Amino acid sequence: MKPEIRLASLLALSVAASHAHAQVVGDPQKGLELAQQVCSECHAVRTGDARSPNSAAPTFLDLASTPGMTSTALLVALTTPHAGMPMFRLSAEQREDVIAYVLSLR
Repeated sequence: MKPEIRLASLLALSVAASHAHAQVVGDPQKGLELAQQVCSECHAVRTGDARSPNSAAPTFLDLASTPGMTSTALLVALTTPHAGMPMFRLSAEQREDVIAYVLSLR
């Protein structure tokens, strides 16, 4: 194979791989629907909600705007017991949807 073709193939593969890596997993719309059912008792889940019903619970917009917030950090928050946060039994797909919704608020 000619070096030019090899280089072009390598570049095409790296672009495809980086594009796949950059895609968000989960459905933000389903995440919003679930958040309204499960999370809105304590958290403001929509961008127009100024304050959370529970003053100790951050708004989803605040969570999304937190420097360094990642899907991994949100996954930990959804799966690790911590003060004031009830533990929900969400499927992996449901967690991905909520995470996708939160990150869509950026």
